[in-house]
Formats: sequence, structure tokens, C-alpha cells
Amino acid sequence: MDEKSPLHWTFRPLRVILPTLLASLALLLVLSGISFAAPADLPESIAHDQVVAAIISQVATQTLEYELAGLTGERPVIVAGSLYTIATRNSYQTEAISMATRYAYEQFAGLGLVVTYHNYVWSGHQLRNVVAEKPGMVDPDEIYLITAHVDDLPEGSLAPGADDNGSGSVAVLMAARLLVPHRFAHTVRFVLFTGEEQGLRGSDVYAADCQAHGENIQGVVNLDMIGYNTGEPAFDAYARSGSDPGAPESRQLANIYSDVVGMYDLDLVPRRIDINAYPLAWGSDQWSFLRRGYPAILVIEDYAGGDFTPHYHKTSDRLDTLDLKFFRDLTRAAVATIAHLGRPLPGGHLSGTVRALDTGQPLSATVGAFAPTYRYTFTAPTSAGGVYTLPLPVGGYTLTIWTPSGYYPTTITSVHIVTDTVNVQDVALEPWARLYLPWILDES
Repeated sequence: MDEKSPLHWTFRPLRVILPTLLASLALLLVLSGISFAAPADLPESIAHDQVVAAIISQVATQTLEYELAGLTGERPVIVAGSLYTIATRNSYQTEAISMATRYAYEQFAGLGLVVTYHNYVWSGHQLRNVVAEKPGMVDPDEIYLITAHVDDLPEGSLAPGADDNGSGSVAVLMAARLLVPHRFAHTVRFVLFTGEEQGLRGSDVYAADCQAHGENIQGVVNLDMIGYNTGEPAFDAYARSGSDPGAPESRQLANIYSDVVGMYDLDLVPRRIDINAYPLAWGSDQWSFLRRGYPAILVIEDYAGGDFTPHYHKTSDRLDTLDLKFFRDLTRAAVATIAHLGRPLPGGHLSGTVRALDTGQPLSATVGAFAPTYRYTFTAPTSAGGVYTLPLPVGGYTLTIWTPSGYYPTTITSVHIVTDTVNVQDVALEPWARLYLPWILDES
């Protein structure tokens, strides 16, 4: 969480009049021709989903503790094939932040996600955000983000940053791990920013690039400090007030986040706070999106109620200061929220065995299932025994099965996948025809 921003730190006395200043700034941007994002189309309400319930049940305190210990230097992690201890994640500690972002990159890539570095330069420092994406199957151009800043304070060679913001970063990594096996209608992005503590530098450049490319970002759930608690398990979901672009949708995002708490029986006390001042404005990376008209919220421990870590920006911001049960439930709420926004697609399984028509022997082959509804082909190789399995969204498919050589490919149409069922489709491939050249006898 950034408390060193121009409007909060340098001009702290102006917090009282900040809403007026921000409103004036928004008007100035509009009048000067800077465009805002297109209005988002968020769901009006959500309903309990057994798939989502099963997903978030996998969020365990032991796993969160283990992952956070790695990100905060309490245990070494493997980066670039070697053991490394992430003792600090300060954006100006060149080697450390490079290794921390590479660690995040490798964690995402290991899940099979498409991962990129988003590079930028600030104050002479070469910095990068880490962006992983799971494309949507129905409306891939509608994009939802779950984000956190991976950098921390204080400056120097030791900065554990367990709460600020190892907690949010681990929750994003956990969301990626749990959502990868599932299919979603919309695209979900998992983004870890750097430069947040220097004034939202990484997210500002990233959000500007998204806007410049006309990306249709429907909502941003930003997690910043979600692990500290000493009283009732209360948390704040900050949304934008007023009618500025993205503001009504921002409040809807906060409602959805709060709704999942009761829907999945989480031991949390949600508090939606509508505001255009700190900490929503300039306090963390959601502001980089809100100021461009993208809907976004800040999810944070009980900042408004004062149950806020006393280890903020100190070397004492360590894992043993956190309430792991609180951290677990707030992570579960984050994963449930982004899952509902992505809209999970009900599905079943396709499985079978590929064999040779002439010998009956199992074949090494590739099975492709094309779904016109999703404009996507799902593929799976067979095992050594010729067996394949494909988890697929509900719908109709055309199968194509092929081998590298020796057998003709075959196509099967009108294969239908029904919710929670297994469709068995065994296949026999015809061998290539053997051509024999005629004997030519020389009788001379």
C-alpha cells in the first residue's frame, strides 16, 4: 500500500478537499479530450456455484503460510533453477526485485498460463510487472483482472513485506493456481505490479497501455494488505462514489465481493466504503484504473476501523504477525469473486481409447475437439496405452484424431458434452494403404 503518493504524503493537509480536487481533475481530463474506458457490463447478481465452492475450499492456511514464507524470505525458493532467498522486494533493489518478479513469472508459467513481462522505466530504473492470462471461451475480449503489488518497503536489503503486500501477491498466485483447470466465458488476468510504493508507477504505465490499446477491462479486483487482524474479521472494500466513469460499476464490484462472503459462509465482516479520497485515490493500484474510467476496487484489512498492521513499511512486517485464518478467508473471497466475474462454464469429460483398425493395438495420437460455440479447439494426447481424456465445457463438438504417420486421420461430428458426465468415444484409425510397385522382368 502506497502512503507516499503526491496527494497523501506531500500534501497531507489537502485530504479534506481531495474529493473536490479529484472531481475537478476528472472534468479537466474530459474537457482536454482524454477518453475514458467504455462502460462495463457487470453481472447484476451472482448465485451460489458448486464449482466455485469446490475451488475455494482448496485454499488452506498451510499452503498460504508456505507460499508467503517463500515470498518474504523466510525460506529459499527456486528461481532460474537455483535456490534464492527473497530478502527484499523493494523496486529499487535491482537484483532482488528482478528475482522476485522472475519467481512470480515462473510460478505462473509452471501452471501453463501465457505469461509476459510488462517493462517500463522509472527514475532510471528498469522495472517490470508480471502479467498472466487465461483466455475466455465465449467473450475473450471482456477482461477481468485480479491484481496486487509485489514490491515492498522499507528501502534496503531487508524488507519482508508479509502483509504489504506479500499477502495480496500470494492470493493472486493462489487464484491463478486454482482457476487454471477450469473454463471461463471471459478472460481472466493475474497481474503483479512493481513500483507501487513509489507512487503506483507500474500500474499507471500498465493501465495507460491497456487504455491505449482499447482493451475492454470490465473490472479490477486489487488486493493490498489482506492478512492482519486482531479483532472481529472485518475488511474494507473501497469503491468509487459519484457518477464518474466506472464509479457505479466499481460499487457493483464491491457488492459482489461482499456477497460471496455470505454465499460461501466465510468468517468475514465486509464493509463497502464509497469514497473518492485516500486510500481509494492514490492509495494503491486500483487508482491507476479508476482514473481512466475502468471499474476497480481496493480490498484491504480493516483500515477504516483502525485494525491495521502496526508493522506497516517496517522490517517487522513478517509472517508471524498475520492472522492466517483471516488471510485464508479473505483469499477465498477474492478467488470466488474473480471466478464469478470470469463466469465458469459447466462441463463434463470426453475420454476413450485410440487403436489401430487392423491390429487393435493402441496408438499414440492427438485428439482435437473443436467447439463452434467457443471458437476454440481443445486438444489432448493419448497415453502409452492409447487412452485420452479431455475436460470440456458443455456443448457440441467435432472431433479430429490424427497420428504423426502410418494412419489416416478421422473426423467425428455431433459429439455432445453434458454437465458432470463422461462421454466415451473410442476410435479406430485406418492404416495407410500399402502400394506395391509391379515387377518389371527383363527377358533380354
